[in-house]
Amino acid sequence: MQRTKKEELDPSNMLLLEATAGGGIVARPLLTRLEMSNSRSAVLLPLALPGERRNDQFFEPTPTTIATEVFVRKQLEEFRDKWVEISKEKNYRRAHSTLGLAGALAYGFGLHTHNPGPTSPSAWFVTMALQDAKIAQSVSARQTKEVKVEDFLRDYRFQDHDVIRLRPGWRFLAPVSFRET
Repeated sequence: MQRTKKEELDPSNMLLLEATAGGGIVARPLLTRLEMSNSRSAVLLPLALPGERRNDQFFEPTPTTIATEVFVRKQLEEFRDKWVEISKEKNYRRAHSTLGLAGALAYGFGLHTHNPGPTSPSAWFVTMALQDAKIAQSVSARQTKEVKVEDFLRDYRFQDHDVIRLRPGWRFLAPVSFRET
């Protein structure tokens, strides 16, 4: 059954793919994930397609924009399915906490460039998804492993290091806070 655009954007239908210590790599409904979070704040970083104007009520997407969106959705769905399966096969849930702790300690001691694992497993995972969908510029495996969560919030036009570079036309929109205390 084909969903309408409105149904796809309904928070109860949107899935959040995340790397966790409890379940490994899982896909959950976004609304469920936000409700079960014990975090004091939750922030989402929206992504805009090339040529997309989100706040323009008269904007009609071009055939190219629609084709890009369909391609990206397909790539991300394939990425999700592949990594959920890999997580089960390799028992990722047992390694997540260790990877996170090792990455944090290596970064704290300035040894993150020599750490064979990622500095932040979650940031590494998102970066791989963006590269797989042809959204982020391809960088070396080492640079992908050194990505931190805050690198997504920095603007590449003003910083050369510690920033996620997207392909031309793609852009991160303003972060959306769901909960703040």
